[in-house]
Amino acid sequence: MLEQFLYASLSNLHLLKKTDKVTVAADLLGLQAQFANNPKYSLQIRATDYNEKSWTEGLVTAWTFRGTLHAVLESDLGLFLSAVGVKDAWDDRWGLDPALKPYWAEQLRGWIAAGITKRSDLREKARASGMEPEVLDKVFHGWGGLLRDMCCRGLIAYAPGTAKRFVTCSPHLLDKEKAREEVLRRYFHSFGPATLTDCAYFTGFRKREVAALVEKTGLPLRSITYQGREYFHLRDLPGQGSIPDCLFLTGFDPLILGYRDRSRFLDEGDKQKVTTNTGIVFPTILLRRRLKAKWKKDRAKLLITPFRPLTRGEKRLIADKAHDVFGADIKQVVFL
Repeated sequence: MLEQFLYASLSNLHLLKKTDKVTVAADLLGLQAQFANNPKYSLQIRATDYNEKSWTEGLVTAWTFRGTLHAVLESDLGLFLSAVGVKDAWDDRWGLDPALKPYWAEQLRGWIAAGITKRSDLREKARASGMEPEVLDKVFHGWGGLLRDMCCRGLIAYAPGTAKRFVTCSPHLLDKEKAREEVLRRYFHSFGPATLTDCAYFTGFRKREVAALVEKTGLPLRSITYQGREYFHLRDLPGQGSIPDCLFLTGFDPLILGYRDRSRFLDEGDKQKVTTNTGIVFPTILLRRRLKAKWKKDRAKLLITPFRPLTRGEKRLIADKAHDVFGADIKQVVFL
């Protein structure tokens, strides 16, 4: 049964057959972007139309599920912000007077619209425009500041990629409950079979709210019971096809983040090798249906850290797949 679950996940999350970038970003409910290159690698692994120079087009980065940064389709920004919840009034977060926030938010948004898009340039413009030093430090706080509050309201968003650059946005916001209903529909469409706990873990919604919304919306979910747990899915499960011997996953990959219970692809003893106590999820390699190694790109080298010694054949599988995924970007695969 776990192998059937794994095959369904790999198929639905576009790890067995690539599709276009828009479909990938929509089905995966965005691409986790706490580290700026992760969305790029996720698309490089999954998208037929991935292009090194244009992969960011049509995407923006904002804080969505679980309070973390995600690269999402600009057309989906309103959906995800609404599902997370947009506050009606400005608050005093970051130690900023709520009465000051709308004024400086309007100024910042105007400067971004006029072409001052880099964070460092915005800070200098604000200082030159009379923003007091103690306010400046709070607006440009290291954990987000007023700029983060503006992102959470849909006024601006980060441009995807490594440059700290902003764009203005005008997302269409929805009723929070309706937005969450659509998020649940997409989740069980792409991540099923999954438990209600898995869904709550991925979205950051409370489990009882997930259960209530599923019941209220009448989503035509189908269920499978396995080892006392009920798993739900929205579309027909793919048949038990062939799972490739080697697949690369990016850091914070949706396959890993999508499930609280990762037993379909991860052995209990290897959990701490995939994630840290601080929540970092490493780029990993699925080797013969189990996560068995981490990878790191270092310029033209790909560094592989196995969880335990690999055979010569396993190393060859990984090296061949690395060149298939990264092409000419990789000149050498090094096993540590």
